[in-house]
Amino acid sequence: MLFFLFLCVSFFNGAYPSYHERRLYEDLMRDYNNLERPVSNHSQPVVVYLKVSLQQIIDVDEKNQVVYINAWLDYTWNDYKLVWDTAEYGNITDVRFPAGKTWKPDVLLYNSVDTNFDSTYPTNMVVYNTGDVHWIPPGIFKISCKIDIQWFPFDEQKCFFKFGSWTYDGNKLDLRPAKGGFDISEYLPNGEWALPMTSVSRSVKFYDCCPEPYPDLTFYLHMRRRTLYYGFNLIMPCILTTLMTLLGFTLPPDAGEKITLQITVLLSICFFLSIVSDMSPPTSEAVPLLGIFFTCCMIVVTASTVFTVYVLNLHYRTPETHEMSAMTRSLLLFWFPWMLRMERPGVTLCYANLPSIFCSKPKRHSESLIRNIKENESSSSRSNSLDVERRLHHYMTATGLTNGFTSSTLGSPNTQVPANIDLGQQATLLILQRIYHELKIVTKRMVETDREEQASNNWKFAAMVVDRLCLYIFTIFIIVSTLVIFSSAPYLVA
Repeated sequence: MLFFLFLCVSFFNGAYPSYHERRLYEDLMRDYNNLERPVSNHSQPVVVYLKVSLQQIIDVDEKNQVVYINAWLDYTWNDYKLVWDTAEYGNITDVRFPAGKTWKPDVLLYNSVDTNFDSTYPTNMVVYNTGDVHWIPPGIFKISCKIDIQWFPFDEQKCFFKFGSWTYDGNKLDLRPAKGGFDISEYLPNGEWALPMTSVSRSVKFYDCCPEPYPDLTFYLHMRRRTLYYGFNLIMPCILTTLMTLLGFTLPPDAGEKITLQITVLLSICFFLSIVSDMSPPTSEAVPLLGIFFTCCMIVVTASTVFTVYVLNLHYRTPETHEMSAMTRSLLLFWFPWMLRMERPGVTLCYANLPSIFCSKPKRHSESLIRNIKENESSSSRSNSLDVERRLHHYMTATGLTNGFTSSTLGSPNTQVPANIDLGQQATLLILQRIYHELKIVTKRMVETDREEQASNNWKFAAMVVDRLCLYIFTIFIIVSTLVIFSSAPYLVA
């Protein structure tokens, strides 16, 4: 008997609340029309409060200027037809209705680019006994956002959600921001974007077609790009690659790899620039800061390639093809080496032996300096020729062959041997005449060879000077341009 009473009590305790809930649903839906606005006076608007709970920034597509965001929309309004006394319905304080079973606002995301436009999930509405309706549809939103790439990758983007009623004007539906209008308490931080600030604003628009006001809510996302990824994967490799162009100016021309190195670096910079182009939207409104930096690096590498070709051209010049002008000789063999503190192996530069008054006025003394250099170059050839003649004259004097015959006439091929000497001396004179003639030819060729070698060495040294000058100029330009470009960014680390 006791067991039977226990089963009855358990049955009624479990079935009684379900009965009250079913009866509550039936009473609430009796004569209810979900097309009717929930206001007792049709001249009054329905006040709808909206809050956005941001969950995650999924992706920012800079190229297509689209942002993918996971968020929950929190709607709240009051429906006077959905009020009940909890005491009459088993103390039930809230019930659930499927979306569309009761009236709901036709609020849409204006700047949605989703194919379905409304990308929210139709969740149930929670209705409380006071008539308050709470509806939280989640969704993956695909919104359009104008991407400003001027400071990329040190850029800040300001994207927004813009919500408003699609058919109701402000006299029928008043859309307002709820308390804590933009909630980021459950936000999952993004690895690429920081979220320093959010805000919400309400605006009312009047269109030309209609005199009624149309309110809307705009939820702003202030996003700041994290720069660590781009610094280590794009900027640092590009800087190091650009610095490799400086190695080309220290590489000897005879190594044969100067042009190869510069062209390889140029191709690397082109590759980095193509990566930036793929990441940026196709717009002509602004050039990204990173693109300006890569373009500057490309200009540096291109110019270094041009100067490398010029250096190789100087290095392989010969007296047969080129003659060094006075201006070129003055600049590349004197003034630039003096400025760059370059010492030529085996040669003492002119300025080392000149008084300070001479060096302070290069234009007055440059021509005399060049003339002195030329005279020093030809002194060795004259000394060699005079030394041969002096030794030959000494031999002829010692052997008694100077009678009617001098060393000055010995070198002439048309000189006749005197007849007043014996045959042995005549043969000796003929041999000496031929030897002397050949010695003069050999000496002349040696002198010409020395001059050609000296001229070639001058061109090679001029090439070294241009190399050293380019090394200093490009080093300064790379450092200054890098500092100027990145110092103009609004921030460097986010």
